[in-house]
Amino acid sequence: MSRKSTFDEFEELGQESLDESKSDRKESGEVTAAQNKPETPSEIAFTPMKGGTVREEHYGRDEGMRDKRKQKSKTGKKRRIPIVGIIFAVIQLICSGVFLWSLGTLDMLPMRYFALVVILLLVLAGIAFALQWLRHVHIVGKVMAALVSILLIIVTIYIARTHGLLQNITAGSTYQTDKIVVAVLQDDEAESIVDAVDYEFGITRSLDREKVDLAISQINDTIGVQISTVEYDSYSDLVNALYDGDVEAIIYNQAMNDLIEENNEGFTERVRILDNFDVQTEVFMEDVPDLPITEDPFILFLSGMDVYGDIQETGRSDVNILACVNPTTKQVLLISIPRDAYVEIPGITSYGEKDKLTHAGMYGVQYSMNALEELFDVDVNYYVRVNFSSLIMMVDALGGIDVDSDYAFSTYYKQYTQATDTWEYYNYTKGTNHLNGDHALAFARERMNLPGGDYQRGKNQQKVIEGLLEKIKSPSILLNYTDLLDSLSGKMDTSLSSQQIASLVKMQLNDGAEWNIVSASVYGTSSQEYCASYSGSPLSVEILDDDSIAAVKEVIDALFAGEVISEPRTTDLESAYEVDEDELDSEYYMNNHASDWEYGSDYFTVGKNGGGSSSGSSDTEADYDYSYDQGYSGDYDYSYDYSEGSGTDYGTDTTVPDDGYTDDAIYEETYVEEDYGSYDTESVYE
Repeated sequence: MSRKSTFDEFEELGQESLDESKSDRKESGEVTAAQNKPETPSEIAFTPMKGGTVREEHYGRDEGMRDKRKQKSKTGKKRRIPIVGIIFAVIQLICSGVFLWSLGTLDMLPMRYFALVVILLLVLAGIAFALQWLRHVHIVGKVMAALVSILLIIVTIYIARTHGLLQNITAGSTYQTDKIVVAVLQDDEAESIVDAVDYEFGITRSLDREKVDLAISQINDTIGVQISTVEYDSYSDLVNALYDGDVEAIIYNQAMNDLIEENNEGFTERVRILDNFDVQTEVFMEDVPDLPITEDPFILFLSGMDVYGDIQETGRSDVNILACVNPTTKQVLLISIPRDAYVEIPGITSYGEKDKLTHAGMYGVQYSMNALEELFDVDVNYYVRVNFSSLIMMVDALGGIDVDSDYAFSTYYKQYTQATDTWEYYNYTKGTNHLNGDHALAFARERMNLPGGDYQRGKNQQKVIEGLLEKIKSPSILLNYTDLLDSLSGKMDTSLSSQQIASLVKMQLNDGAEWNIVSASVYGTSSQEYCASYSGSPLSVEILDDDSIAAVKEVIDALFAGEVISEPRTTDLESAYEVDEDELDSEYYMNNHASDWEYGSDYFTVGKNGGGSSSGSSDTEADYDYSYDQGYSGDYDYSYDYSEGSGTDYGTDTTVPDDGYTDDAIYEETYVEEDYGSYDTESVYE
C-alpha cells in the first residue's frame, strides 16, 4: 500500500474537524435543516495558521445565500402591491366616467363617435392599471394616468359651461326690461327726483302707458308723495310741452329716445336725464313649436337690437333677417328686410295702421315675428336675438372675422365703451377686410355712404353673419372657446331649445355636409308716412314693392318643396339699386352720391379703390365740387317736400327739421340710370 500524500492527510483531517463542529452545533440547536446537508471537501478551503493548526472556510458561502433566497421565495413570499399607482388609475377611471356622463348629457356627439370615445377611454384605463405592476415602467403609468385625468377634467369643465350656456340662452325671454327716464331741461335746478317733488310731469296718453305707470309708482315710493301728471297724445306734443314750460319734466321710455331725436333735432342737447327706473314686464310669446328641425324645414328670425348691455334691454330691431332652413336638402335662404319697412304689426297696429318694422322690436320679438308672418304669409317658427354688445364681444372673442365688401367706403361711427363714447372714422376696402368687433358693427350698420343705402346694409349684415359662421367652423375656435362662451352669456337669446340646437350640431357632425346659402332682399321706395309708434308726425319709411315680395316668396316655397334654390328673380325696382362699376369710379357719382350733410365738413368716400383697413380722418373735402351737383348744396330747405309725390304736406315751418329726420339722417339721392349720363333723380330725405 502506498503512503498517503500530504494533501490527502489534510483533507481527511479537515473533514473530521468539520464533522465535529457540525455535531457540536447540532446538539446546541444552531444547525438548520438547510445547513445540515453534507458538504464535500471541494467546498472547504484550508488555511494554515500559526502553530500548525488548520482553519476551515466555506468556499461556496455566497452561492449558499442565493440558494436560501430562492428557496424562501418558492415557499410563499408575497409581492408588494402598487397602491399609489392603483389610486392614480382609479382617479383616471372616475374622471372618464364623469366625462362620458357630461358628454352624453350634452347629446351633441353622434353615437358612432361616442362609442369610439368610450372604447378609447377604456383602453387608456386598462393601460394605466397594467403599467402599475411592471417594475421599470410603473412611473410612466402614474404620469399617464395623471395627464389623462387632468385633460378629462378640463374638457368636462368646457362641456359643463357649454351646457350651462345653452340652458341660459335657450330659456326664452319671459320678461323684458324697459328703462323709463325722467328728463328736464338742461338749465333746470333739480339735481334729483326728490328735488322735483312739486313738478308737473308730462306723459303720453297711451303709448307705453303701462310701463310709464309702473315707473310712476316707483317715483311715488321714492319721494313719498304722488306726483302730478299731464297727459299728451304724442311724443311731439310731449316734447313741445317741456320746451314751452307747460310741464317741468317728462317721463318716457328711453327706447324712444332716438326716435324723439329724429323728429326733434337737438333734443338730447336741450334736456338731461334727472333719473331713470327699470321696469320689468312679461314678454308676450306665442307657443313655441317643437319641430324635428333636423328633418322638417323651418324659419328662424334673426333680430339685431340697437342697444348695448343686457339682452333683455328693450330696443328697436335694427337687423331683420329671416333664415329659411331646409335640413334635408342642406339649403339656407337669408332674407333681409329693411328696418324702415312700412308694415302691419298684429297686436300693435289696427284699423289700417302701419308702422316701421324696426319699431316692433320695442314691444317684444314676437311682434316682429308676427309682422313678418303677415308680410310673407309664412310661419316664423323661432328667433335668435342679439344686440350691439353681443356682436362686438362675439367677434372679438373669435379674434376678428373676415368679410368681403362690395365697395370701398368710410363711415363715422360712435364707439361706445364703459369709460367714454368716442367718434371714430372707419375705412373699408373693396374685397376682404379683417374686422374686430367695433369695425364689424360699423360695417353692419352703415347705409348712408353706400350705393343702395339700406339694401346694401342688409347685404353687409349677411356678410357679417357668414363671416361669423366661417370663423366658428374653423379649428381656431378652440383657442378662443371660453372667451366665446363668456361673450354670449347674457347677450344672446333664442326660442330654440337646447335639445334642438344639440340635434343640429349632431346632424352636422354626423354627415359633415356642405350647405347652400342663398341671400335675398326685399326692395321698396322711400316715403313719409304716419306710424303707430309715433303719432303726430310723419316718419321716413320704405313702402315695400309687391313684386319684390312675390319673388322672395317663390324662393321660400321652392326651398320648402325641397328644390335647389337660387337667388330670387331680379325685379325692376331691384335693378334700380344696382350701381355700374364704371359709374362708381366716376367723378359724377362721387360728387352726387357722397354724403356730407349730416357731419358738416367731414366728407366720406365711396368707390372701388378708396378707403383702407384702418381708422382715420378723411381729408377729401377739398375735392368735392358743390357747383357740379345740379345745384345741390349742403343746405336743406325744410319748407320743400323732398318726397316728390309722397302726398304729404310738411307745411312751411323752417325753424325745425323735417319730421322725417331719422337717427342716421342724411340728404340721400338715389339715381336710377336710364342711359349713361342721364339720370332720373328721386330725392329722399331720410
